[in-house]
Amino acid sequence: MGAVQTEPVYHVELVDGREIEKPLPKKWHILIQTYLTLVLNRDLLPEDYRALPELNVLTGGRAADGRREYIIPDLVVTERSARYEDGDLAEAPLWGVEILSPGQTIGDLFVRAERLLKLGCPLVWVIWPEKRKAWEYSLADLREVESGLTACLPADANTEPRFIWIPLAEMWAELE
Repeated sequence: MGAVQTEPVYHVELVDGREIEKPLPKKWHILIQTYLTLVLNRDLLPEDYRALPELNVLTGGRAADGRREYIIPDLVVTERSARYEDGDLAEAPLWGVEILSPGQTIGDLFVRAERLLKLGCPLVWVIWPEKRKAWEYSLADLREVESGLTACLPADANTEPRFIWIPLAEMWAELE
């Protein structure tokens, strides 16, 4: 009996009733994702927020066979009290991050970002490590950023809004 060689499967998203495989991340993708996860979890109020890589986010749709549809952003920021169903995030994240991987186009990333925005996520950072480019994308605006990525954590009855700023020079230095 011979061995059967198969391609490794990383993550599979379920979108519009179809399974879509996410490309395997490579070095620069992983370096940016790790950097952002560590910095955001350090700088966010850890008792209130989390930065989570590769988390399934339910879209509310169902495939013809009844399976719940979901996407897998490269990174999401959520409230610590966010709602989960079977380990999947069941509400829109506070913001998301999409990082270009080999096999993707920048257009693919903006399509992925739009899916998050349509779920109610107010902001998505889109990052192209090889070109050292980054964008902030919301329903109201798409802009390339030159010096740093920004986001705002919502205020509640007890707190003021909190702004987060990630200097791009620092982030790009992680790729050296």
